[in-house]
Amino acid sequence: MKRTNIYLNEKQHQKLYEQAEKEGVPVAELVRRAVDAFLLWYDPTYQPDPTHPKTRTRHSSPA
Repeated sequence: MKRTNIYLNEKQHQKLYEQAEKEGVPVAELVRRAVDAFLLWYDPTYQPDPTHPKTRTRHSSPA
């Protein structure tokens, strides 16, 4: 994995941390899920990297 920095507005930051708390996962895990969903949306052949334990399971998209 590679470390990266992102800038979020206040609302994005708040909602992301609330969701991480609700699911009991690190914020970084939610960001990885979001990036995977984004990449899959643009490229249906994209396959997420299963090497990270948190990303091995299938996640449903939010309602």
